Amino acid sequence: MNNKEILLIVEGEKTELNILGDASYGLLSLIDSNYKIVPFASSIYELYDDYKQGKYDDLVSYLRYEKGLKIDDNVLSKNAFAAIYLIFDFEPQYQKYSDEKIKDLLNTFNNETELGKLYINYPMVEAYYHLLSLPDSGFNTRKISLESLNGKSYKKLVNTTTCLKKNNISQKDLCYIILHNFEKSKFIIGDNNKEINHMRILEEQIKLKNSCNELYVLSTFPLFVIDYNFDKAMEILKEKLKKDFEDISNVETVAI
Repeated sequence: MNNKEILLIVEGEKTELNILGDASYGLLSLIDSNYKIVPFASSIYELYDDYKQGKYDDLVSYLRYEKGLKIDDNVLSKNAFAAIYLIFDFEPQYQKYSDEKIKDLLNTFNNETELGKLYINYPMVEAYYHLLSLPDSGFNTRKISLESLNGKSYKKLVNTTTCLKKNNISQKDLCYIILHNFEKSKFIIGDNNKEINHMRILEEQIKLKNSCNELYVLSTFPLFVIDYNFDKAMEILKEKLKKDFEDISNVETVAI
């Protein structure tokens, strides 16, 4: 990455900001870059309806003129950021959701150095905290029924079962969160390649949703750290977690 800022567009105005933190804690403590965070304060499906009208060539232009994103007047929107990450919830219960829309969104926003790269929380941002222990041997197979997504039911479930102290996430906790979700991304699609195939994950989630009314609990939110700098992320994970795993060969295999 060059020395320009990275742009993070997040759905919410509270939980996402707490997860990101800053340069001293949270996910941003693992990112060696300047950054700008823009809370969209609405669903990805609202962004879809607005952006897909085709009035703007890129997402930064849309945010600049429709949402008040501040950029120097002499900087072109397309040149303003080194990388763009979008972090939004899957939310299949949302009134504007459709399988076709979310696939189109993921196809559109599939490159952080171009239009931007979308990371989806399944079912929503609270999946980030849905670990019952550290390490959590049951996380790979953990699912949630769509019936549990009404109102604040899923948030309450996570709040009452998580082993994490949301207001006191250590860097070791952070590494566990990243590693568990990285490994589960591979588990869902049966693929241990270095690159995370977000479209295949989405297709598996849609298939599970339509056939069983369930979703795999998965937060791809923390995985932008791995995409941003894979080697550095893996080095930190190994350093922080090596004493807690008798065998971390899975991490080492994908790092090669």
